Amino acid sequence: MSVLDHPIAWRAQRSGKAVTADQSGALPLRAKLAFAGAAYERNFIQYYHAFYYRYAQCSLAVGMILVFGDFLVDHLALQNETANIYRLQLCLPILAIGIAYSFTSTAKRHWQFVMSGFIVVLAGSLFWVLLEIDAQGGMGLSSWVGILNFVFLEFYCFVILGVQFRYALPSGLIILLMFESAMLLAPGKDGNTFFYWSYHVITLFILAAGIGWWREFLLRKDFSAQTALTAAKDFLKGQNGLLEIEVEKRTRKILDTQDVTIEILASLAETRDNETGNHIRRTQHYVRALAWQLQPHPAFAAYLVDHQIDILFKYAPLHDIGKVGIPDSILLKPGKLDRDEFEIMKTHTTLGHNAIENAEKRLGTTVEFLACAKEIALNHHEKWNGSGYPNQLAGRVIPISARLMAVADVYDALTSRRVYKDAMPHDQAIAIIVEGRGSHFDPDVVDAFTQITGEFKEIAGRYAD
Repeated sequence: MSVLDHPIAWRAQRSGKAVTADQSGALPLRAKLAFAGAAYERNFIQYYHAFYYRYAQCSLAVGMILVFGDFLVDHLALQNETANIYRLQLCLPILAIGIAYSFTSTAKRHWQFVMSGFIVVLAGSLFWVLLEIDAQGGMGLSSWVGILNFVFLEFYCFVILGVQFRYALPSGLIILLMFESAMLLAPGKDGNTFFYWSYHVITLFILAAGIGWWREFLLRKDFSAQTALTAAKDFLKGQNGLLEIEVEKRTRKILDTQDVTIEILASLAETRDNETGNHIRRTQHYVRALAWQLQPHPAFAAYLVDHQIDILFKYAPLHDIGKVGIPDSILLKPGKLDRDEFEIMKTHTTLGHNAIENAEKRLGTTVEFLACAKEIALNHHEKWNGSGYPNQLAGRVIPISARLMAVADVYDALTSRRVYKDAMPHDQAIAIIVEGRGSHFDPDVVDAFTQITGEFKEIAGRYAD
């Protein structure tokens, strides 16, 4: 089990189950400082080992500096303490050997046990040096110097060295027993003095042990919190991934539904018109080809982004949806429409627009693709010079989508066969559209059209009736 495999309490709560120590794999911490879950405990040991190994090596080096400092101060202040030299001859070499040995593979695998052992050996050597200083009448174990050294060694075990409490506790106890034994051997101490000093050193030992226990407790608590947080993040990341997949599936389903709806509506218009389904396919490809050609143009670049071109392509088929409201006698008339009939025919633009707008109102919100479908349906018969219908819009007031559809729709009407006319040759259709530049059509759209007439011809052939 990796650190990241740690189960999360709130996941169990979601399922309605109680969270126990074994289920969480982390808390509660036992008094002996061990996590309830064995796997979680192993993860903590790995973390601790990796982080504190170098820290402990540095602590041994700090110990050398402090021992050398003790020697130097005693040497300068109390030059008659000749036993002080043993600090250099005995204590420092022990720490130096400990540092050197800590780089071996054996010590790396068991560094807490090894370094705790060196501190115990150092303590024994240091107490012996202090006893020798006492024997020479100096300030050794029988003075406050002995207590300071004891305090230093205990806190070194429990705090400074950075070993776990389970290694620090036996080491600290051994140091306490060695100090007690050394006091028994120290000259000039009676029973009352021994018990007096013993009370205080035991109190100091308990204080150091308590601080050491609390230090590791906080480390374990922080490790538990960080691990749970990491696991929660990973779980949420996984959930987010699943949600993204689900959102993508739902979005795809919605888009597919929209596409099918457009196909149905466009096919409905086809059934009432002389035009075929291929007219719809051709015009939507013509519109997209014009949009791609005009995309770099400064006047069109802001509108003709890739997303908008996709919308134009998908929903251009609704441009003649209003024809479902035109009577058959007019819509299917094989000859030319008279004036009144043409006025009725022109209403297919507003009929289509109003049908889409009413659907949008019933939906209660503005829909992006319906907005594009509405403006194409309403305005694709407007002309650049303002002579079109239904609103006689002129110039750039005409929506770009409708300006593109105007060229696409007229080209297809010219080059397609109808019951009332034959198909016009490609070159002749081009000439008519060019002639309408600046009057019927946007000059920029016509210029784009003349650059891709070959593509128009290829589309017409690919989707021929």
